[in-house]
Amino acid sequence: MSKKSYIFIGLIVTALIYMGAVRAYQFYQQKAAEWEAERQETQGTFSFQNIPVSLAAPQAAPVSAPVLFQGTKGEFFIEEKPLSKEDADKQAIDTIESILADFSDEENLKQFNKELAEASDGKAVDISDLSNGNLAQVMQQNPEIVGVVSKHMQNPDFAKTVQEIFTNPQFVQSIQQLQGTTRNAPQPLKKDE
Repeated sequence: MSKKSYIFIGLIVTALIYMGAVRAYQFYQQKAAEWEAERQETQGTFSFQNIPVSLAAPQAAPVSAPVLFQGTKGEFFIEEKPLSKEDADKQAIDTIESILADFSDEENLKQFNKELAEASDGKAVDISDLSNGNLAQVMQQNPEIVGVVSKHMQNPDFAKTVQEIFTNPQFVQSIQQLQGTTRNAPQPLKKDE
């Protein structure tokens, strides 16, 4: 090859390198502009559920001169009147019914209530009757109740349900209200009873 050919090839290679460098620089400028736009959009903000939230402090607004606090002439406390015995008992009964309604779908509890009502001749119709003040009298008249209770307490699901009911603080407080005592809380039934 002649000297002109080498010069011509050198010019072509130089032109290609120059064009490649220009293209690379243009690509870099485009990416840098995109990065800068993203940075400006997110600067000072963060997003919550893909919604940008600005953390910039609000501009201080002019305020008036401070005013001295002069207090009130008197303090007033509003107190509710305590419930009467009848109202407190009605509220306790409603609370117990509400708690037992939460467990109304339990098949084990339904079966227990049915057998309890049969054994007590209708004097104890559900598990709440095992916590009221006349349980001893009902059990003397119907000793079959002990058998019903011990039979069902052998079932771990039933025992767990009974434990949940009898350890509910609202249930305990309601039973105490109905029994007229505030010290002795009803104890959960045990398997050996």
